[in-house]
Amino acid sequence: MHLSKRRFDVVNDQQIILLVIPPIFLAIATGVIIARWRERQVKRINTLVEDVLCICSLIMSLLVVVMVFVLVLEGGQGLSTQEVEAHFGERLKHRFWIRTQIAVDCCWATSITAVQLSLLWLYARIYSTRRFLLVSVYLMMGSVVAWFLYALAAWAYYCHPPGTCTLPSRGNCIGIGSLHVAFNALIMCLAVPAITEMELTSKRRKLSILMLFVLGSFCTVCAVLRMDCVLGDIQSDPIGAAWGRILLSPLEIAVGIIACSFPTLTPFHNRWQTNRSELPREGFSHGLQRLELRSGNSCSSLANLHPANWVGRDIWQNHAFVSLEHGGKFSGDHIEVRKEYIVVHKK
Repeated sequence: MHLSKRRFDVVNDQQIILLVIPPIFLAIATGVIIARWRERQVKRINTLVEDVLCICSLIMSLLVVVMVFVLVLEGGQGLSTQEVEAHFGERLKHRFWIRTQIAVDCCWATSITAVQLSLLWLYARIYSTRRFLLVSVYLMMGSVVAWFLYALAAWAYYCHPPGTCTLPSRGNCIGIGSLHVAFNALIMCLAVPAITEMELTSKRRKLSILMLFVLGSFCTVCAVLRMDCVLGDIQSDPIGAAWGRILLSPLEIAVGIIACSFPTLTPFHNRWQTNRSELPREGFSHGLQRLELRSGNSCSSLANLHPANWVGRDIWQNHAFVSLEHGGKFSGDHIEVRKEYIVVHKK
């Protein structure tokens, strides 16, 4: 492929991958965000903070993808450092590549921090009545923000236009990357107490949880593999070593957005809803716990009333509108809105 108007031609597979794969993941993440926002409007889900954080993450992800294109077409990303220097006829430290790739890191850190905070905000709602777990979530939030500020300060120290830019030290790179990997793993672990208290009696429910852990594990693997200071030769070939980091940064963001938004989508809830053939018919109280109920306060969604979402609440109550047949049995498969009850769940 010849691009006569560009500084660099696209001549190898690494450059093609950088130009094709990140936009595909960005498009998928955009579709998920659109679906998430639609669910919020249709079901009146009161998760504004989480939604705004995901949208901010998506915007920063778009900037990352744009800068990846700039690095490939203007900075020679995908080639070796020697090839880029030979093309320009000067040392790398005088070129804008370092500034651009540090800008990619800054946008990546901003985006991934927004995703992590969105997920932690969800945990805070789930564990609102469990003091130890709630404090752990808030401490994790503070740690993520502190890591973000530390990363920005470290990169600004090594590169602060219009001054000269140099590559960050190996120690700073390992410190920033290792902390990020640890936070990804800890955030996944924070979901375990909630999952252990859910009713995982069907294969569909287990598959839904497995899907979330696969997405989270993918993000953690990306966080490990993008540490070029550990896995690549950043001293003699910094551009070649940065290829994995430049590729995996937008991928980690996109998959993080998908993992964070997945529990809010209708297909996920449908997999958690109990089939009508499995509904108990012996009593009124069991029926209330299994029905899809329309919440009467705080604009929460139907899924918020499902027993699987009652994690960490010793006493829970909400207003619901249901209609049951005489004797506490269901009238076929049809439920009409007629009377208001107060649903109380106690452990």
